[in-house]
Amino acid sequence: MKRKAVLIAGASSGSGKTTLTLGLMAALKNMGLDVCGFKSGPDYIDPSLHKIVTGKPSVNLDTWMMPKDYLERSFQSRAAKADISVIEGVMGIHDGRQPDSSQGSTAELAAWLKVPVVLVVSTNSMARTAAAIVNGLVDFDPEVKIIGVVFNNVGSLKHYEILEKAVNTYCSIPALGCIPKKNDIDIPSRHLGLYMGEDGILDNDKIKVLSDTVSKNVDIERILLLSEIDIKHTDLLLSSSDNFSEHKQKRIAVARDKAFCFYYEDNFEILKHLGYEIVFFSPIDDTILPKDADVYYFGGGYPELYAEALSKNENMRKAIAEQSKKGAYIYGECGGLMYLGEFLATVDGKSYPMCGCLPYSTVMKAGLQSLGYTEVLPLKEFLFLKSDNPVRGHCFHYSQMIDADKNRMENIYSGNPAEKAKGFRIGNTLASYVHLHFSSLVKVKA
Repeated sequence: MKRKAVLIAGASSGSGKTTLTLGLMAALKNMGLDVCGFKSGPDYIDPSLHKIVTGKPSVNLDTWMMPKDYLERSFQSRAAKADISVIEGVMGIHDGRQPDSSQGSTAELAAWLKVPVVLVVSTNSMARTAAAIVNGLVDFDPEVKIIGVVFNNVGSLKHYEILEKAVNTYCSIPALGCIPKKNDIDIPSRHLGLYMGEDGILDNDKIKVLSDTVSKNVDIERILLLSEIDIKHTDLLLSSSDNFSEHKQKRIAVARDKAFCFYYEDNFEILKHLGYEIVFFSPIDDTILPKDADVYYFGGGYPELYAEALSKNENMRKAIAEQSKKGAYIYGECGGLMYLGEFLATVDGKSYPMCGCLPYSTVMKAGLQSLGYTEVLPLKEFLFLKSDNPVRGHCFHYSQMIDADKNRMENIYSGNPAEKAKGFRIGNTLASYVHLHFSSLVKVKA
């Protein structure tokens, strides 16, 4: 089966990947095409922006967290149902876990999937040098098929003509257009990155500006011409792996609102494949827990921004604490860890009572406390996590755990790096700063 797909990769972080990705998605959709979005790496924020533009969930593709066969099938099964897939890269195209390896990089993803790449290079105060940068990126890894380059932060038509001539003279790939420096498409950011799509920063007017900018300045027809790929698998067929621990608990209540919005769409699909029913609720707005749930899942997000609202919802906090005491399975990641503790202190010095399921508090710091991939090895079985079977994920947080009573709770995680791979448990309540990807819990059927 033939489909179209393109991966937008940058020379560096901040090169304009998100701007070009969103604008291209919007322009393709305006052309009447069914567009499917993907994000390279572990980021939650960019997929939420993709969803606003395309109208459907965007899925992460991470070559370190996910087994290769799972990642390939996840991509192909979704790409098969769309006219064109647009993948947004992460950091610079060749940036990964280590300086001497492509592992975890956008380049590795492009090579695995055999998807053509469009480079984005920011050319503020740059001319002929841009061709040298493009040549270096094109020649660095022969397994990566780069089909063209789009220049960002271009000052004028004359500036673009200089860049285009330099590329045509020295490079083996064409210039496919530009994003002008002066535009109305800046996307605001905060401590964890850009704002989420649910925050309303991409309204119809902004999406139209993105679409119009790319349609006017980028050769979309040429991108479509060069973006054909082969699809071998049209379905994502999964079964439980040896890493998966079977439990009778099958109804999971997932906290999902503005405070808890960091979830991998794949994790929901994986849980469904494993026989779980998923229901959603809001710890901010709801006063009672979903009926008949026996598992409660609190993902990451921004509880620090909604600490007052979460704290004022005493009925919800008490209900969660009561379920914890009764022995229901409760699992929290990062923001979920913060909510399951006793208090959350914000950067302005205010402290808010949380659920009190586990004996610690958290405090927000001005600087980043942890960032990076983490492999977790559970020391004991917990829900669907099997002891001594590794699961991969990542950490990214500005909060710090304080006043922890480690005599009352046990750390049931080991792993690499050891200082990040920690999971604190009392009874059937478990909280960790690690965001896990569940793809190691399943295996792909042939």
